Amino acid sequence: MSYVEEICGCCDCYRSCQPVDVVFVIDSSESVGKSNFSLAKNFVINIANRIGKMAKNASDMTGSRLGVVQYSDEGNIQAIRMNDPTIISKSSFISKVKSMEWLAGGTWTPSALKYTYEQIIQPNQRAVSKVVAIVITDGRYDPKDSDKLEWLCKGVEVYAIGIGDMFNSIAEKKELEKIACNVKSRVKNLSVYAELAAEEFLETVEALLCPEPEIFCPDSICTQAIVLGPLVGRPVDIVFFVDGSERTGKENFVQVLQFIRQTAHELRLATHDKDLQGARIAVIQYGGEKEQNVLLGFTHNLTSFQTLPSRAVYYESSSHVGTAIQYAIKNIVHSRAGGARKHAEVSFVFITDGMSNNKNLAEGLELIQANSIIPCAIAVGSNVNSEKLAQLTLRDTASVFVLKQHEQLFAVPFVRNIVQWLG
Repeated sequence: MSYVEEICGCCDCYRSCQPVDVVFVIDSSESVGKSNFSLAKNFVINIANRIGKMAKNASDMTGSRLGVVQYSDEGNIQAIRMNDPTIISKSSFISKVKSMEWLAGGTWTPSALKYTYEQIIQPNQRAVSKVVAIVITDGRYDPKDSDKLEWLCKGVEVYAIGIGDMFNSIAEKKELEKIACNVKSRVKNLSVYAELAAEEFLETVEALLCPEPEIFCPDSICTQAIVLGPLVGRPVDIVFFVDGSERTGKENFVQVLQFIRQTAHELRLATHDKDLQGARIAVIQYGGEKEQNVLLGFTHNLTSFQTLPSRAVYYESSSHVGTAIQYAIKNIVHSRAGGARKHAEVSFVFITDGMSNNKNLAEGLELIQANSIIPCAIAVGSNVNSEKLAQLTLRDTASVFVLKQHEQLFAVPFVRNIVQWLG
């Protein structure tokens, strides 16, 4: 989707969709993982940004209203209600989505669907609006949950998004079809959660929710033609951790920096440091216990990356990733000179084989959790420390990318996957 604005800047146009109430039902179980749950939240935010203006309140018969239900074990459900009086704008809705925490636990899908209908949809439905539910799950539900999957099939247009290979089986497809009220065309299968961020998929969902949008522009003295600008990505501040130890090797060290430079060109970057959308990138090199060097603070300026490989000095020493985490949080994330943006998600990307000293690692991981940082690891080589990589990613296996050699960093499919994961 694109937003529309006048060249002269004196008026902004906006999209208007037919009245629609949308509830996202998100599997927040243990198997999903924190990183994938974050990707599901970002999908909700992306869709919220694409379906025009929001209704002012329940009596407003124009615009969209949005709700979210996340679930795991029996009775473990959290919701953002469509009639929440504190949601007075799209930004306030997005703020609430960002604040939702991964629940972990089991998967009680039928009970969550019953809750969604009885507690979220039925009491708050507008007479003139279409009601749509989008259910996102990664697997089969707990057999102890005796409620039915068709709970939403009462005047609700239900779409079921199944993520993972298990939905290739006939039995699992049948479960998704039941959720979608046995309308096969409303069942969507994705391989990984990162595909929720694919532009083609977002456009498909947008078209389902807002099939015939109208563009409205306030009266203005401007007469210049309009231009279309691309929708920028979600706000995320990314810190790349580059292992400068002797195990990496100087040639591979340079390739890692070149990979970061290429990734920066592929991401949708912020336009300025206070931009509420888009990505900014920082880079830190680490080695021994007292060897940390901020190669780049958070920046959106592509020219900053051009000389990155030539400016960095390879340490060729030991590896202390725990100390590097502590240093990065103090000197990059919380830097007084320009730390992470208030409303941005912070992601740490560790490019390492995982062979590192354990000193200060536990303290560093505690800081990652305390600051709600989303970590991932790119491990390169045939001899990697899987346990250390699991620790660095808070045991979210979906956040570990393993390559056999550094040349694979530049493979188009890999770069695309990383960009989707990050931005």
